[in-house]
Amino acid sequence: MRLLTAGLLAGAGPILGGCAQNLDLGILYAAPGKYDYLRCQDLPGRLALAVAREKQLNDLIARANQEPSGVAVSTAAYSADLAQARAEQKMVRQTAVDKNCGSVEAGAPPPGTAPAPGAAPPAPPSR
Repeated sequence: MRLLTAGLLAGAGPILGGCAQNLDLGILYAAPGKYDYLRCQDLPGRLALAVAREKQLNDLIARANQEPSGVAVSTAAYSADLAQARAEQKMVRQTAVDKNCGSVEAGAPPPGTAPAPGAAPPAPPSR
């Protein structure tokens, strides 16, 4: 009986762990409504800060991963900060949608302005 119980628990772990990966837990790292007080023209700056922070953390993780124990160290040291930077980007983009601000991506024209005649259209956001 004990062996059967242990086997069921061992088999359930990976199955339930796979389900947990599909959850959007990034929202835990950014307070809802955090950017609601900002004006539309302030949102691109906040997004740029979060994008820069994500790049900085990815660079630190890449540098740490060059060491033998780097994967464990980078996971312990940077994973929460990286999740927070990504969650903040998502919250800024969602705030822009909620406020009908238009695109807050880098290079997008400010809300309410028409592109200059002959100007190339902005590049689609990369994922």
